[in-house]
Amino acid sequence: MKLLTLPLLVLPILSTACIFVSPPPHDPYGDLSFDWSFAGEPSCDQAGVDELDLTLLQGGEVVLVIEREPCVGGGLTITDLREGVYEVAIDAFSRESVPLFAGSFSARVVGGEDNYAGVVELDAIGDPPPPASGAVALFWGFNYPTDDATTFDCATAGVEELDVFVTPQGAAGAPYDSTFLCDDEGVVVENLPPGRYAVRLMAYGAYHNDDLLLYDTGDVVIDVLSGQTADLGDVLLPRIDQAFSDFDVAWTFAASSCASTGVAQVTLAFTRFGFDAPEDSFAVDCTATSVLRRTFVPGSYTVTASAQGSSDDFVAAVTVDLAPDSVAQVDLVLAP
Repeated sequence: MKLLTLPLLVLPILSTACIFVSPPPHDPYGDLSFDWSFAGEPSCDQAGVDELDLTLLQGGEVVLVIEREPCVGGGLTITDLREGVYEVAIDAFSRESVPLFAGSFSARVVGGEDNYAGVVELDAIGDPPPPASGAVALFWGFNYPTDDATTFDCATAGVEELDVFVTPQGAAGAPYDSTFLCDDEGVVVENLPPGRYAVRLMAYGAYHNDDLLLYDTGDVVIDVLSGQTADLGDVLLPRIDQAFSDFDVAWTFAASSCASTGVAQVTLAFTRFGFDAPEDSFAVDCTATSVLRRTFVPGSYTVTASAQGSSDDFVAAVTVDLAPDSVAQVDLVLAP
């Protein structure tokens, strides 16, 4: 018998290795978030709520107490709660620590997550609180006769009445507007819901019994806070330049000249009807022969010129009706 010798086949041995990655350990702590509603009102300010007390219970035992939490925004997030089921009791208080609303809810906290419990409705305790409100207080002054001058005298400024507007800028509540005599002791506008407002003052005089708008602040934006008065102090009203007028005054002598009379200066004075003293008075070189004087309240004026010569005094006067947005041409002839 012939033996067959077979070649030995050597096969490589292949091996595989598996790598296992362990998941991170479970986070046993999570957050609990919720929004609030105070008898249907989500705004703390509108509901009159200033602070909240919260009590968290598990199995009837208190596990966390949060006191005097400021009521801001529309809700709250409580962080780092161990997972489980919680009963949450909430009490809401006014700025004066009067209890206004109360309510409770239950929620499960899952570790590692922000758990949202929805909107929690709190019920009113007793009578509902009065609506939260603030106020605005102000007085007025006027840019007259120049931009860098302020007068608080209504007659001098030519003002008889003011319209006051307080308009909500996205806040709740109706616009406020009213008319006041200029001599009133300022204005206090009350019962304004908290929020942003535009305040505007418009001041009127009269020309031949017709109303004439003389000053206007435009919109002044302010914030009204609950339980507080926004005191604006003296609100300065800029002039509406087109409403005011100027004098262009020229002078001569009846039968002579500055040189022959010995006059060096002429004094001009502008007195509005109803006033005892001139509104404006100044001296000018006699040889200038004319001068432009700007910014007067429209109305009736007496314009006078006076001068002292070497041997005589000279004077001239004329009544002028100064219309709005005009330049009154005044010619004065001085005589002894």
